[in-house]
Amino acid sequence: MDLIKEAKQSIQSRPIEKIISPLEDFTKQNASGGIILLGFTALALIIANSSYREIYSELWHLPITIGIGPHILEKPLLLWINDGLMAIFFFVIGLEIKREILIGELSEPRQALLPIVAAIGGMVVPASLFLLTNIDSSHISGWGIPMATDIAFAIGLLGLLGSRIPFSAKVFLTTVAIVDDLGAVMVIAMFYTSHISWVSLGTGLSFLIILMAINWAGIRSPLVYGLVGCGGLWLAFLLSGIHPTIAGVLAAFTIPATSAMSKKEFAQKSRRFQNKFQKSEVPGVSVLENEEQIHAAQALETASDLIQPPLQKLEHTLHPWVTFAIMPLFALANAGVVIKTDLSTLANSSLSLGIALGLLLGKPLGICLGAWVVVALGRSSLPSPLTWPQIIGLSFMGGIGFTMALFIATLAFEDSAMLSEAKLAILIASSLAAIIGLCLLWKTTTSETQ
Repeated sequence: MDLIKEAKQSIQSRPIEKIISPLEDFTKQNASGGIILLGFTALALIIANSSYREIYSELWHLPITIGIGPHILEKPLLLWINDGLMAIFFFVIGLEIKREILIGELSEPRQALLPIVAAIGGMVVPASLFLLTNIDSSHISGWGIPMATDIAFAIGLLGLLGSRIPFSAKVFLTTVAIVDDLGAVMVIAMFYTSHISWVSLGTGLSFLIILMAINWAGIRSPLVYGLVGCGGLWLAFLLSGIHPTIAGVLAAFTIPATSAMSKKEFAQKSRRFQNKFQKSEVPGVSVLENEEQIHAAQALETASDLIQPPLQKLEHTLHPWVTFAIMPLFALANAGVVIKTDLSTLANSSLSLGIALGLLLGKPLGICLGAWVVVALGRSSLPSPLTWPQIIGLSFMGGIGFTMALFIATLAFEDSAMLSEAKLAILIASSLAAIIGLCLLWKTTTSETQ
């Protein structure tokens, strides 16, 4: 039995827990993040195409100022979301990438080669198709849009298939999406930056070195990393011209991934504290009134805290906030596109065509081609029981650009008309990719069970 569930059994009989527990279970489902994100996207589209569209637009341009005295920073609410909150989103992505490199699918070269090359193919082919369709147009700066995969949406929707999909399929798609995110971060850093202030960039790199030194010194407090990361690294990158979300990824790589206490020491101390707790029990006296039991429980809590690497704790703590707050808020602020009744202009536009071809054709073709080359050369093999028809279905799921594609679109286009067209193309192409991918995966699992 799951230890966390077992620990909760003693309190779930209470009336309030009977209400809260189903909500907690829902938030832990793989599909719940995708469902909420989909709901906020729909809400943004509804409001943007209603009589409240002006209020909706004015809300995101509301200026927000922070600072003390003459040292102030003023930005519209939309940029605080895209430059500030999304830095936390990229920070969590950085934590996931570091974990995968250390102990996950990216830790073993042969095992990692398949999703890595598949992800590279899934970035190169879509970008190439976009460039071919927009080589002589003013939309050329949007080439990075169809490269992106929305990991939360893709994995969330994949969760709708439940146990019909083998675990190896989820691992493959997750790893492809993580490598894809790393590629998107590199593209943003190198190609989607404004004028660079070398003084601010140098200051940011100095704070990065400080974060690395803090790690080397064995400091494990999230507060210290947060103060140096936000007050130093993020702010310096914001002022440098390099998009500040890159600071989130860089800061994540400095978070310690080792435990402050050995497994043997933790086992010994936890047993000692549990024994002390039991021996200190006085019949008829609650824990609140028993000082020795309180001290034993606090010591056990401290030991449990020390055995957990800061990387794991931060990822576990921030992931729900990113999934159920930051990403839905980003969708609400960025997915509100005014849909025109005449879609013929969209169908005849090289911008929308490039995005659609990239996500609906380039992504599946690139992922499948990359995977096939690695297997054909004998460098890796499909993880059992994954099949090629399932790879094709998963490759279409990789065409769900959404959050990352919308984010890159906001960096690529300053013109509101171009940005709106790009956003609408992303929403339509991502939706079609999701439908095709789910149908193909459903068909493969159905045929296998017959």
